[in-house]
Amino acid sequence: MRYGLAQIALLACLLTGGARVYAQAPDTPETRPPCSGSDDKRSVGRKISIAEVTFSGSLEMPITDQDQIAASVKRQTSGNSLEIVTDEALERVRAGWQDRGYFKVQVSGDTETSTSNPVNQRFALNVHVDEGPQYSLGAITFKHNKVIGNVEFLRGLFPIKDGDVFNREKIAKGLEYLSKAYGELGYINFTSIPNTSFDEDKRLVFLDIDVDEGTQFYVDSINILGLEESDREELLKSFPIKSGQLYNQALYESFLLKNPSMFSDCGCGSERKLDERTGAITLTFDFRPCPVE
Repeated sequence: MRYGLAQIALLACLLTGGARVYAQAPDTPETRPPCSGSDDKRSVGRKISIAEVTFSGSLEMPITDQDQIAASVKRQTSGNSLEIVTDEALERVRAGWQDRGYFKVQVSGDTETSTSNPVNQRFALNVHVDEGPQYSLGAITFKHNKVIGNVEFLRGLFPIKDGDVFNREKIAKGLEYLSKAYGELGYINFTSIPNTSFDEDKRLVFLDIDVDEGTQFYVDSINILGLEESDREELLKSFPIKSGQLYNQALYESFLLKNPSMFSDCGCGSERKLDERTGAITLTFDFRPCPVE
């Protein structure tokens, strides 16, 4: 079995900008093995959603902010289990308050049926909020950061200034940027743990980020399955990381994002195998069609 004309055309345009055809290699299996976790299994049952959200408690947060949190909960929370939907909704409420400086907020809630039919159930969520004090960010510090010693650079990855109202979402975004910065240097198992301390008199929260840089990885080999040798070489030329170079997570992800139609849609078009002992990565790109069930 070979690729359809539309798929071949997409491959050619993405990788060469011209009319070059990527033919399937004759010496590879006709289809790839079944991919684990690729089955499309959907929950069965009525859809549960939140139709109304009300807050109670001694609240200082402006009504406009409360309305924004309620709208977010109603817009983003749904599922097939009332318990899971309720827990998710309460977590969104807690995050909404923490994004506005109420770091120690506590929430609890209960639901009442609003409307129900064989397909959908809509609930009203009543949330009791214990806000606690509103905090500002005192400072962000780092420890065990040996590879990137420039603390000003690391601090600049967090889109929040000292003295700003504490915002959980901005801290999470900074941790994401921190991970990406290390990923570009080959440290793809990098982790960081933000430890918090407080100055209750000044209503300040301080973050001390404990860095575990992990192993630095390089690309040991790149395997390409399902293409002719000439097309394989063409793909290797276009891939931004070469064998022997340090692995760069940003370049790898960018390549996949720019070429979403390169692979079959059964969920295993690319694969990474890591050797923690040697720091080697083997990359595999699989162009073989998905197995026919």
